[in-house]
Amino acid sequence: MPSPGPQISEFLARIGLSHLLDLFAAEDIDMPTLRMLDKADLKELGLTLGQRKKLLAALETLPDPASPAPPQKKAPEEAPLQLRRISVLFCDIVGSTELSQQHSIEDMQVIMQHYYQVATEIAKQRDGYLVGSQGDGVVILFGYPRVLDGFAERCVQAAQDLQRALAERLVTFDGRASFHIPTRIGIATGQAAVGQSSGDTMQLVGPVVNRAARLQTVANPQSIVVDSKTQHLTRNAVLYSEVEAHDLKGLPSGTEVFHVLGLRHEVEGPAAPAALIGRDTEASTLRQLWTHAQAGAPVTITITGDAGIGKSTLIHSFLSIQTNPSMRVLHLHCAAMGTRSPLLPVAKALETLTTGGPTTPSLASLLGEPKPELLIRAAQFLGLDTPSGNDVAVSLRDRESILDLLSRWIIRGAAGPTLVFVENAQWADESTRELLKRTAQRARKDGAVLMIVAATRPDSADIWEGQDGHEVMTLQPLNPRHCEKLLQGIFGAKPIPHSIRDNILSHSGGNPLMLETLGNAQAARHQADIASIIEIPHTIYESVSKRLDGIRMGRSVIEALAVLDSPSSPELLAAVLDQDPDTMQPAIDALRQTGLIQLKGTDGQTEAVIRHQVYRDVIYEQIVGKSRRKLHAAALSALQTYYDDPALQRPDLLATHAHVARNWENTVILALKAGESLLKRSALLEAGHFLEMANAAIQRLPETSAHKQEHLRIITGLASVERSRFGIATDASADLGTQAVQLARELGDSKTELLALNGLYAHSLVRANYPRAQEYAETLLETARRNREKTFVMIGTRAIGAVAFHRSDQVTAQRNLNMALSQYDKEAHLHLAHAHGYDHAEICAVFLCMSNWLTGDLRKSRHFGTFSIEHSREIGHAHSMAQAMAFRVMLGALARHGTELSIIASEAIELGEKHDIRVMRAVALLFPFVTHLCLRPEPPKPAEMSDLALRIKEFRKVNPFNYGPLLASLIADVSLRANDIDGAEAALSEGAALEMSTGETWTAPELLRLRAQVAAARGEELMARQLRQEALASATRAGALTLALRAQCDIAMADPGPDTVQAVQKALLKMASDDQGWDTQRAATLVQTLSPA
Repeated sequence: MPSPGPQISEFLARIGLSHLLDLFAAEDIDMPTLRMLDKADLKELGLTLGQRKKLLAALETLPDPASPAPPQKKAPEEAPLQLRRISVLFCDIVGSTELSQQHSIEDMQVIMQHYYQVATEIAKQRDGYLVGSQGDGVVILFGYPRVLDGFAERCVQAAQDLQRALAERLVTFDGRASFHIPTRIGIATGQAAVGQSSGDTMQLVGPVVNRAARLQTVANPQSIVVDSKTQHLTRNAVLYSEVEAHDLKGLPSGTEVFHVLGLRHEVEGPAAPAALIGRDTEASTLRQLWTHAQAGAPVTITITGDAGIGKSTLIHSFLSIQTNPSMRVLHLHCAAMGTRSPLLPVAKALETLTTGGPTTPSLASLLGEPKPELLIRAAQFLGLDTPSGNDVAVSLRDRESILDLLSRWIIRGAAGPTLVFVENAQWADESTRELLKRTAQRARKDGAVLMIVAATRPDSADIWEGQDGHEVMTLQPLNPRHCEKLLQGIFGAKPIPHSIRDNILSHSGGNPLMLETLGNAQAARHQADIASIIEIPHTIYESVSKRLDGIRMGRSVIEALAVLDSPSSPELLAAVLDQDPDTMQPAIDALRQTGLIQLKGTDGQTEAVIRHQVYRDVIYEQIVGKSRRKLHAAALSALQTYYDDPALQRPDLLATHAHVARNWENTVILALKAGESLLKRSALLEAGHFLEMANAAIQRLPETSAHKQEHLRIITGLASVERSRFGIATDASADLGTQAVQLARELGDSKTELLALNGLYAHSLVRANYPRAQEYAETLLETARRNREKTFVMIGTRAIGAVAFHRSDQVTAQRNLNMALSQYDKEAHLHLAHAHGYDHAEICAVFLCMSNWLTGDLRKSRHFGTFSIEHSREIGHAHSMAQAMAFRVMLGALARHGTELSIIASEAIELGEKHDIRVMRAVALLFPFVTHLCLRPEPPKPAEMSDLALRIKEFRKVNPFNYGPLLASLIADVSLRANDIDGAEAALSEGAALEMSTGETWTAPELLRLRAQVAAARGEELMARQLRQEALASATRAGALTLALRAQCDIAMADPGPDTVQAVQKALLKMASDDQGWDTQRAATLVQTLSPA
């Protein structure tokens, strides 16, 4: 911002109006321009009547200079309709109906003209945009046609100024004052489509305008109310009442309303510093500079960077580690509303230092007891309280003396070193800038112990630019490693899929504020979602929008880049915009100079890309709906033409363009293609996103046979995603399966019908509804045989075996599972993994692993367990591998397999988090931990039991139906080890109830065995002996030889003798194989220990 020349300074000093120097500087008014101003201009600038008369009279006494050439006005670029964030001021006259009845039409015309004139002046003074009037209401926008820093604050201040001006400037009739116009004002902030569509026609569409109008109805006369968004954005600058809830016409019930009480004058102390991540080099530089400053080499440093990049965090972190008790820190907080208020940051700092208690120093003592006249002038210039009757004009000489006084106070006002922190220096007024320059010059001359740090944005002029010894530090975006660390602090232990994490990192562009905004929004969600739109932090929006508003060439080009959202050649951009490719380069060069885009070389071709994803998001946000749809339609057409080879086309990108363009036919085709492709790569979140997109689009198309077939593919894909992400037991999984069966039968698609029947069988199995699962398995097998579908005969056979396993029929289970596994052919059947959500061979092997363990073939059990994992790894199907690992650790907990489970679980957790497979993650967190507590000699500690309870809760949350009896047996075992007999008994009672209600009985002998231990712990030995025998009998009937061995060992330990030891030996000999695991080792040790010498 250029400073006024000495001529205007001398002129203002001569007439006692030096304090207007900053105002004229802010408006770029020099002496030649001053001569051109008339009464209306001076009134618009906010000068009082006396100041205007004094200034105009003095101008008339000056000799006439050579007439300056009239300024050349550039034709403004046509303002397109844009989606903008704006603050809307709606002002209404109180009692306008009564007023019109009391005055003639001519008088009302005078009243309304006065009203509109004052509103127009205030709007211009505060950089608002007067849209027009609605009856006796006026509407002023802030944030349009150009975005200014703190436009919501400017709106609130303009509202106060407007009411004050209408109260002070009375309406006059025939030259005599009559009355002032009372008003009430409502302010709302939000999005609106705004711009000039053609000619001078103004368009303003959006609920924010209606909200502002409704809000003013609850304001008292001469008061202002705002909505919650405005209050949130201005809470650090404006004092508000407690929130009120009002029911306003056309607005949601209980709309939050805040009454404006005034502007904040006190300065809040610095917030507790956030964790400083990724700024070690910058922090070290600050420490080195501070060391130099304390040695008598004063330092000035400007820290610059985009909004939200971490400037304040860096400085507050630096201040938090300073331990010198004699160190003085002066915080100068610059505000958007203070750019025309001379020395406002200094005034606020002095006001804070001189108020608060009886020991607080006075202004005089703080400033070193200056002469009373100078103190009065300084207080007046700063806007601080002054004795009545001392309000006199401040001369240019006074201003010089005041700046000198304040400079000496900053340098010498403390016994120890001084550090001045100027926050948001881009909003510093001219007098504050001049004061800081003088202070730095004097400090260097005197060798003062002083460091001044100014934090500002890149598009702001540096206060000390060009001065010797001045330092500039530019904060760059955080690198990916530091971004990951920051995200870890937000998410903690909460699992976040890798695709969501990558999406956050991409959109944040290394900006910590954006990263925290996206991270916190995701952390608060119940489930991960890549499609949700997060509002860009307001400070970032303002910063980027200011640059956009400065574009004079290439707005359409940068909007096309935002829509394409990838590096684009001039030829592609020209195709999207339907322009000559030769016209692209000048626009690209102009945009490059703004810093909004950069060029990248790809395969020998230069492409343009928006510099940061955050910039892209702001630009995209401002493209209004109709224009946005048109650009996406053009992008779809251009990309399909530009990449004529289908292999080079990306269906996910094309689907997004088609979707926004509302090209539903292409949306279905492309989104379905993208979803199925992603599903094959186990990218479940992304697959679900595009399949949902296709599903929404197909609802808008007629029900032709072709569309039904596409719909069936969509439903089948969504069912696979649902099963893989949230488990087979969800209601949505059953609903999708039912839809698929019905649609497949309509189309006569037997394969898809069988696929859906398999999904419904699996849903019933996981819901522990084994009778229903048996019905679906039999229907599946019968339908497959009828249609001679060998693949589904194989699957139906497996289904029969899986149900039999859970119902303790291990003979039927192993016969069918072995048969089904033998029919598997990887080349022919691999695709089923993507259709079902799991691989056929993997799930066969899982149940064979568990069944063979029960029936005593421990080595074969381990073989199938290893095969299920390694086969899944080989085929590269993440869900199958996570599932295989989950079942392996579940059985391992029952079998007490020990430390090997932790290794398997670690990989399962990583897979679960990467692909958002929550069931697998919960299993892997719970069962190895239980095993650890069961195997170690010392009992569990209270903290471990609390931890266990949390893990159990998480498991039951994602898997509430099956494997309850197994979990009950493990809880009971751990509880007994913790001497919690009641807890063990409660768990076993719950397990028995689940066995009864579901028919899941494969762990029944184990529950009986543990009930015997509970009885023994209570001293009920007869009951314990009876239950041990029941456990042995139950295991024997089910052919569960391993559990029979376990029960026999318990009997021998409780009643050692030749018969019981021999029974253990016989049970051990019945085992088909020995894996040297917990049960066989325990049995062998018992035999050796209890046998006679």
